[in-house]
Formats: sequence, C-alpha cells, structure tokens
Amino acid sequence: MRYTVHWTAPSGPSSEPHALGLRAAERAMTFASMGAAKVYVETPDGQVFQAPAQMAALVEYAQTADART
Repeated sequence: MRYTVHWTAPSGPSSEPHALGLRAAERAMTFASMGAAKVYVETPDGQVFQAPAQMAALVEYAQTADART
C-alpha cells in the first residue's frame, strides 16, 4: 500500500510517500506538531485522514489494510 502525507509549510505545499500507514501517521503528527498547516494523509483508496484529529482512525485503518498486503 502507498500512503501520501500532505502538508503546507511557509515555503508551500509538500508531500511524501510512505509504504506503511503507521509511519505516515507518525510523519503527519510530526509535521502538525511543527506547525505545518493542512496536514493530512491520503490512502491508496482515496480516503483522507486529517492530522492530528484523525490519526487514531488512520492507524486503525492501516492495521487492517496493511495486514492484507
């Protein structure tokens, strides 16, 4: 599976891919705690999880989804 972390920093929007949902959630929380705006994780099936509010839901989703791959 491929997860994409998106965020907006003062220099502009950025993104980075991650193979595991747990790692994507960790990175999203890092960016959110550093003050980045519009931090979210997009899943391979198009679902969007906002950081920090929906990271627990992303981890739960990823535990099931990543186990299938």
